[in-house]
Amino acid sequence: KRAEIKSKGIRFRIPDSSTRVATDPGEVDAILLNLITNAVFWLGNVPKNERKLEFCIVPISEGSRVRIWVHDTGPGLHADVGEKVFWPGVTRKPGGIGMGLTVASELVAEYGGRMSFKAPGTRGGASFAFDLPLKQ
Repeated sequence: KRAEIKSKGIRFRIPDSSTRVATDPGEVDAILLNLITNAVFWLGNVPKNERKLEFCIVPISEGSRVRIWVHDTGPGLHADVGEKVFWPGVTRKPGGIGMGLTVASELVAEYGGRMSFKAPGTRGGASFAFDLPLKQ
């Protein structure tokens, strides 16, 4: 994905963090890859100089969990889509099958977490968040 991010001229900000979560690394990769893939696709619909992707890590639940935010400056979501965005088969992406966010949210739920979104997003596009337990 890094090559695609670079080729599309997307500027990104990743926090300098050594936060460790108590999860399977492959499952965390799957969650993040889905969110990044969606963001990269939709950022292709905005002018190149406006393409930004940002990650934020926030401790929650008295430090026992962490919330990870992925913000972009793409076209975003409408608030009226609600939880449907996580339902199987729901997609706006041409050629998409509507399973990415479903699988990602199910993986998060396996660790007692929840995936959510904010509309409008923090940076004007989409803002998705999920929480995971911290490694003790």
